[in-house]
Amino acid sequence: MKSDFKDLRDPFAFKDMEKAVDRILKAINNEERILIFGDYDVDGITSTALLFSILREFTSNLYYYIPNRFKEGYGLNEKVIDLAYQNDFALIITVDCGISSIYEVEKAGNYGIDVIIIDHHKLQEEVPSAISIINPKYDEGYPFKELAGVGVCFKVAQGLYEKLKKEQEYLYNFLDYVVLGTIADSVPFLDENRILIRQGLKVLNQTKRVGLKALILGSGVDYGDLNTRTINFALAPRLNAAGRLGDPKLALELLLVDSSSKAEYLAKKLNEINKLRRDIGDNILKEARELAFKQIEEEDNKILILSSEDWNQGVIGIIASRLVDEFNRPAIVISEEDGIGKGSGRSIKGFHLYRALETCKDILINFGGHKYAAGITIDCNQISIFKSRMNEIAQNYIKDSDLIPELEVDAQVSLSDINLDLIKDINNLEPFGLGNPQPIFCSYNNIIVDWRLVGENKEHLKLKIMNKNKVFDGIGFGLCKGSNQIYSKGKVADLAFNLEMNKWNGIENIQLNIKDIKNIF
Repeated sequence: MKSDFKDLRDPFAFKDMEKAVDRILKAINNEERILIFGDYDVDGITSTALLFSILREFTSNLYYYIPNRFKEGYGLNEKVIDLAYQNDFALIITVDCGISSIYEVEKAGNYGIDVIIIDHHKLQEEVPSAISIINPKYDEGYPFKELAGVGVCFKVAQGLYEKLKKEQEYLYNFLDYVVLGTIADSVPFLDENRILIRQGLKVLNQTKRVGLKALILGSGVDYGDLNTRTINFALAPRLNAAGRLGDPKLALELLLVDSSSKAEYLAKKLNEINKLRRDIGDNILKEARELAFKQIEEEDNKILILSSEDWNQGVIGIIASRLVDEFNRPAIVISEEDGIGKGSGRSIKGFHLYRALETCKDILINFGGHKYAAGITIDCNQISIFKSRMNEIAQNYIKDSDLIPELEVDAQVSLSDINLDLIKDINNLEPFGLGNPQPIFCSYNNIIVDWRLVGENKEHLKLKIMNKNKVFDGIGFGLCKGSNQIYSKGKVADLAFNLEMNKWNGIENIQLNIKDIKNIF
């Protein structure tokens, strides 16, 4: 598998790249005002930080705007177009958004403002009248369709540097932004994404950016030993938290800050917001879980449609994901406010969520997304009808067997055969993620030497496992369910697990990341 920086594709394979680069250079040379408009999630924030950092080397007439999720919603809006006109902006560049902003781009054009769209989301029926659209899902000629928004921004940066005849290798230093947004956006770890993630992790582990260092240290993870998991579970949630509960510009400021003291302040602030986000999410999840049980047991629903006026719009996507994990059926969680519901949905293998929503578009104000994740806006009076219709669709398309969670095992191995050479061979396949999952092994007839519950809420299972006198530590995240009935010293169990190296207090040892335990006797 290709994984070197030089293996990235030619940015001018995008049919509109020449137009985009030429218009940016025109704005720079004519000292025109440029506005970068980004999204409020990690992909959008890192996209904005990347393009802003690169363009400010060439111009000081550069500004950014990140919308407020609650006050403005997703995507380019009229207010920003009006502000751009009033403040003499000549060029707006959207990043990680814009492909659905038909009316807004047209309005900008009427004001004499050019728009370049840098996006990666699926197209609607109509395409905006922008002077250039850089989007792999729009561009039939670009062979890899699954770049994250920040990855598409990086292609524009490549095009700009090639046009200016500057060394492409200098862009390598910006891959710390790229890897954060790419991993956080859950795109497949294939093709160019694999290169950007693999090389980006190297840059992130040596980053000199004071904001990123403060974020890393404040997250309690090891600087220099970051991987996809620490980004997903430590760094990305903190950057996302600002936009979920308030002002996403806090996260962007942290990525761009030059002052160490301000970086520490912003990192601390994001930690506090993230803790609040977790607390709010835990309370909502408890309520949503009770409603989900009711819908399953009393109504036999194959898709969960849950709503409340008391649920914070900023965390409903997380709640939907948790419900899918727990109940193994699609879930749409809706936050109601002033008669309008904003919903976030997640799905399972075998149920195309976006297509299901398309059949309900007559009762939706707006919707968007893809097979496994989507967002909706709906009149609250239509929620019950929406729920009935979606469940009718689910009954027709989701089989009972689809609701049984599956764990695909790649190979059987005896614990006695596990060693550092095997770990090294596995690590050569990194980075792991969607499209390139970490191998799952199974092993039979292993003896439980010891066990205990760990974590703030005692939700994780810590084990010592033995086979043929070889003992390994094991950690089962979220496997506390049923622990009071099965685990005791000397019992025998079959395991499914990932293999990884665990570092603690400077000591490394092989650890089993346990995914499932069966046949305990």
